[in-house]
Amino acid sequence: MINGNRQEQIAALEKVVGALLAGKTHSEAHLTEMVERYRRAAAPDATDEDVAALVRRLTERLSIDVEQGVAIVGEDFKPWLHDKKRQMDWSRWLNFKQWMLNDGRPPRVIDKMDDLTDEILDFAGDPTAAGPWARRGLVIGEVQSGKTSTYLALFNKAVDAGYRLIIVLAGNTESLRQQTQERVDEGLIGRDTSLSVARPGIPAQTRYIGVGALDSRLANAQGMTTVIQDFRTSSLAASNITVGTDSVEPYVFVVKKNKAVLEALTEWLGRQRKVGGKLPLPLLLLDDESDYASVNTREDHNPTTINSGIRGILDLFSRSSYVAFTATPFANIFIDHEVENDLFPRHYIYGLESPSNYVGSQATFGSLEEPSDAILVELDDAEEFTPLGHRVHWNIGEVPESLREAIRTFFVANAVRDLRGQRAPRSMLVNVSRFKRVQSQVFDAVQDEVSTLRNEIEAHAAQYRRGHPNRTLDIVKETFDRRYPDITETWEEVLDVLAAAAADIRVQLFNSDKDRALGEEDEHWDRPQRMIAVGGDVLSRGLTLQGLTVSYFYRRVVASDTLMQMARWFGYRDGYKDICRVWIDKASASDYRHVAESVEELRRDLRLMLRQKLTPEDFGIAVKKHPGALLITAKNKMKAAETRSKTISLAGKRIETTKLSPDKKVISDNWSAFQRLGDAIATSTATRNGTGRWPRWTGVPKRVIADFLSQYQAHPSDAIFSASALSAFARHATAPEFQTWDVVVVNGREQAPEEFAGAKFYPPRRTMDRGADKELRVSGTSSRLAGPTDVRVLLSNDDIKAAVADAGTDGKGKNPPETVFYSRLRRPAMLLYPLLPQDDDGKLPQGVDIDKIIVAVKLAIPGRAGDPKDSRGDVEYVINTVAQRKWFIEIDESETAEEVDD
Repeated sequence: MINGNRQEQIAALEKVVGALLAGKTHSEAHLTEMVERYRRAAAPDATDEDVAALVRRLTERLSIDVEQGVAIVGEDFKPWLHDKKRQMDWSRWLNFKQWMLNDGRPPRVIDKMDDLTDEILDFAGDPTAAGPWARRGLVIGEVQSGKTSTYLALFNKAVDAGYRLIIVLAGNTESLRQQTQERVDEGLIGRDTSLSVARPGIPAQTRYIGVGALDSRLANAQGMTTVIQDFRTSSLAASNITVGTDSVEPYVFVVKKNKAVLEALTEWLGRQRKVGGKLPLPLLLLDDESDYASVNTREDHNPTTINSGIRGILDLFSRSSYVAFTATPFANIFIDHEVENDLFPRHYIYGLESPSNYVGSQATFGSLEEPSDAILVELDDAEEFTPLGHRVHWNIGEVPESLREAIRTFFVANAVRDLRGQRAPRSMLVNVSRFKRVQSQVFDAVQDEVSTLRNEIEAHAAQYRRGHPNRTLDIVKETFDRRYPDITETWEEVLDVLAAAAADIRVQLFNSDKDRALGEEDEHWDRPQRMIAVGGDVLSRGLTLQGLTVSYFYRRVVASDTLMQMARWFGYRDGYKDICRVWIDKASASDYRHVAESVEELRRDLRLMLRQKLTPEDFGIAVKKHPGALLITAKNKMKAAETRSKTISLAGKRIETTKLSPDKKVISDNWSAFQRLGDAIATSTATRNGTGRWPRWTGVPKRVIADFLSQYQAHPSDAIFSASALSAFARHATAPEFQTWDVVVVNGREQAPEEFAGAKFYPPRRTMDRGADKELRVSGTSSRLAGPTDVRVLLSNDDIKAAVADAGTDGKGKNPPETVFYSRLRRPAMLLYPLLPQDDDGKLPQGVDIDKIIVAVKLAIPGRAGDPKDSRGDVEYVINTVAQRKWFIEIDESETAEEVDD
């Protein structure tokens, strides 16, 4: 086991060699040589095993890379930074860059950050340009991907360039605001603002941190808020600071999206104006989590308080730049671009790329085409504990074994990280309810489990190590063997440090009551170094749980942006990714894959539109026609009326039924519709193609397809597969290539054959289970009808090669997404999946008492996704109040941030 002194030596050696090699290309041999050169001086007690592990860590970290982002800009954009860059003093940026390198950030990532923040600053506008001007932009990142570091880099460059007032809208909770203020203190202000204001018995102090500790001469920014205090009426009354137009130092505000806070800030800024005029200082207003609360959900003449407050602040300045940051941007793009002073990103939309070490949806869940469960643990016993549909007065049941196992795993993970010499904070997440009353019960239950387990370990671990039996430690060992079979640390090593590793684990409850107390009592959020965080929605927006290693998640969330934001387990897990685990049910894991696909399609659309030289307004049109947008956000963000029509585009999209009805009559009726379709194809002019593994017909008249779709019934919760909308689309299509369709029947293994349009086929067997709405879901790891190669049967080899080349994955070892092949289709296609359902044991799924074939359907529509000028695949959906209740979730985004949890 590594002792503390040796840990410190190795950490010092890693810092020295990392700093020397930062920003330089190197071979592993050269890196090893550098480690050995400084080993005697920096880490004399390090063993050869320590050095080998250090070389592996440095090799991994120094090779981390990130692709450049992609942006589309308005037609009026005029680049300015390139011509002025050499004349500027970039002292703040260079200091920030060095601080990041000293902190161990990958050099290549810092270099790319330099490039992308130059681009964003260029788009944001020249602060020295004569006014008036106002710019609106949007930056899209990933959840927990380091957006804060990016905008801190942007702030330092913006101040160097001439921006003198920085406002950060840091979410809607005080805990998130404090977290953001701490980061701004480190990365821009350079001082610990929690010490800068005198309190009873505590005099004001100056302590340089972060960039200020590196160069205190640059720690001269005027912090107008502190870690323990937001901007409020008392701040307004006490502040006698006057913003000078010729100030050389920036003024920095980190505030909540809160009615009282924004009103106080607006009033204070209003006092700085000359009579009847506007503030001449160039303002950079950064809106973090910009899809939350900032978007107007009312009529344009009567905007919401937060939206109106943001517009009002921007309107006080003659020169302003609004930069929205979010990982779930659909709501921002739904803003009406024709409302001149609203927050639609009319001037630019920038899509950030994540570094290669980012653990996001792809790394956690895999994709629909290539699912993965390396990190996942199936959660199937939590329904009695906290049912998915429970209400505020629910009393929790017995703690499920899955939660006990997750807690044991967190204990073990702490021991493993200690053995690896990792001293950084680590945490566990428990999110199973949105209600404060239920969360409190869960908190008590988790605390009891933690206390019991810790006491057993402390009392018996040493004796157990010497051979004395103990059932609790037997179970902990079973957990270690089951969850970490492939790690290099042994059970004996873990047992040696288990008691010490568990000693400081604390359970904390996070909800709106706790968050409100932070704001009202000037408290600092207490973050234990080893923490199990129990909570709900307060944990779901921007809050970083440091070193999150184990997550326990059992929630049903319809709005996809909310679902993605709840994934606090996304982020960077260097050195411990192999021990991260997420307990989650199969339905939620499937939902994450589907949401991630919608967001990734959005990014692909952005890249396509860049090549087509389209603008943010074009992008807004494309997103509003995106099928995934139906479920991506809360209905009030889309300003849904009681009954309305919505045009979406199916061009280049995959539309398939992954939610099927278990109802006996629906199953029987769909089978009858399938047989009638076969009869209609057999008597039409359609042509049977070849004798391939799947029967296929070309030239099927569109009316035949429309008739089938009008008869077919998907599950009511399947938002996209609307029979009436799709049937009308097929029947009334006017484009020449949409007059006939291809039809394919997907075959399974040879068994008792069935017949369709004169051809034999063998129904595929598919494992199915029940979802939250009692629907049948195609299960397994992918929750997909079949694999990513289905549509290829409709293409020639030349078309397949061309599509792969278009996707840019040819020869790179990556499988392109299925939708890249859709642009090569000659006509629309309908793939039919006549499935024989079974559960994991090969029996009929629970609740299915009919042995008829269950028919599932996939539609593949030709075209390129994201092309707003291609209307061939447009479909009109009528969204009434019934559909809204099924498809959208009502989210109460309180403007005071005081009732986040019910």
